[in-house]
Amino acid sequence: MAASNAPDGARRPDGQGPVEPAMHPESFKAAFRRLASGVCVVMFRRHGRPHGFTATSVTSVSMAPPKALFCVGTGNDSHGHLAVGTRLGISMLSAAQRPLSDRFAGKAGPHGYDDVGTMEGPGGALLLPGALAHLSARVAALLPAGDHTIVVCDLDAALIADEAPPLLHFSRSYHALSPLEAAAAETAATGQVREPASASR
Repeated sequence: MAASNAPDGARRPDGQGPVEPAMHPESFKAAFRRLASGVCVVMFRRHGRPHGFTATSVTSVSMAPPKALFCVGTGNDSHGHLAVGTRLGISMLSAAQRPLSDRFAGKAGPHGYDDVGTMEGPGGALLLPGALAHLSARVAALLPAGDHTIVVCDLDAALIADEAPPLLHFSRSYHALSPLEAAAAETAATGQVREPASASR
């Protein structure tokens, strides 16, 4: 019998059944689909041409000195082109930039991303115009972690744009942000919970 890490009699948070004794891949994926995330595009130059990928794993690490990290799958076509010292641009997408998220979520076509409008940020970082914020970064460390690599970055500049609704990803769909107070007021007035606008990837 396989050993279980769950205590005897442990129940799911909703009380509807026992905790599964082992982490099944589908359970792992289903759990993390419940974690809402902002959407970023990480860009760099590959053979002198713009390249990048969509990332929902970008997170701050340290303010002094400023550091951030993201994770990239070992099977991603960007993986082998990231090295310590690589100059990166991280663009935090607005809700209006969903097409860019889709574009960078797939493999680059024969012409790569040459047709995507970019701007050059501090240190030569490639950035996407219209994003909510940009980070100019350089890879500081690559940490293998299972089927992904954790990419730790030193940050040397942040550019902040005008405030706009962010692009969010939750349960395999895109969502827009609405203030909790407004949603609660609408629910109280109508007796119905309004589903946020979303579209399947």
